[in-house]
Amino acid sequence: MHDLLYIILTEVLMTPLIIYIIVYISNFFDTLGTRKISAILLILSMMSGMLNSIDYYLIFPRTFLNEVMAINISMFEMTVILSYVLISAFNGNLRRMTKTHAKWMSILVGWNEISMAILLYTLSSGFGNGNFYLNTINLFGAGITNYLFAVPMIIEMLILLYVRVHSGLGKRISISIILMQVSDPGLFDGQFAAYLTILFSLVMLFAIYYTISYVHNHRNELEPKWEKNIKFFIFLILFSAVGLIASVVIPGQFGVRWIIFAVSMAYSTIYYFMISFRFFDSSTPEGIRKKALENS
Repeated sequence: MHDLLYIILTEVLMTPLIIYIIVYISNFFDTLGTRKISAILLILSMMSGMLNSIDYYLIFPRTFLNEVMAINISMFEMTVILSYVLISAFNGNLRRMTKTHAKWMSILVGWNEISMAILLYTLSSGFGNGNFYLNTINLFGAGITNYLFAVPMIIEMLILLYVRVHSGLGKRISISIILMQVSDPGLFDGQFAAYLTILFSLVMLFAIYYTISYVHNHRNELEPKWEKNIKFFIFLILFSAVGLIASVVIPGQFGVRWIIFAVSMAYSTIYYFMISFRFFDSSTPEGIRKKALENS
């Protein structure tokens, strides 16, 4: 009962916060300066570090050494991001928001989602007994394909779509990613997984048609760097297909069999946030408005 309460509380607190961060960055991309960029990066690293530290503390025996290790995991993640902030500030690259910062923020937000999913899966199912390495792979594979990961992700993606963070080609690809998340065959084991595998394959075919047809019909209206976005999308489709095939070939526990597909879903999550953070846009709305005012 307590574990269920912790699961609900974690998702209720984390999901709105992540949505707010994404919408805020997307809307004010060109107005973010050193202080705001640093704060966002540190907040995201603190959140993921805390989640990973708690998970480590739950998995391993309660010894003094493991308690110290749990704290060090959080400190290590913050140190990496703090080093990135300091180096960027020293090089003069932290004065304004750039696509490089957007990429690392996307990775951090995605890692927060993955960390939350793994922690919630540990609370609901435990770590298991036996081979440590296989259990670790199973934890990642089962945790990321689990509904505890999919449900908050789908909610976030739908809200971001509703508030119109995405447009044009990015909107088409975003809808495709949402449909792929909804039809994730790793959500269930046994016969349901087989049905969802067929459904997911059909969704991938639809996503390819839905996206490529837009590119064909609007090729004269696409943003200058649309080819890069399409390359990421094609890689996602190929990665997901390999994951589906691997789930049939790889033996072992559920999470072990679905580990490659789980990594592809994690990639789709980070990719989605990169679109939300306007990583593939040549110009953001704020920048366009500034340029128009300067020229008027």
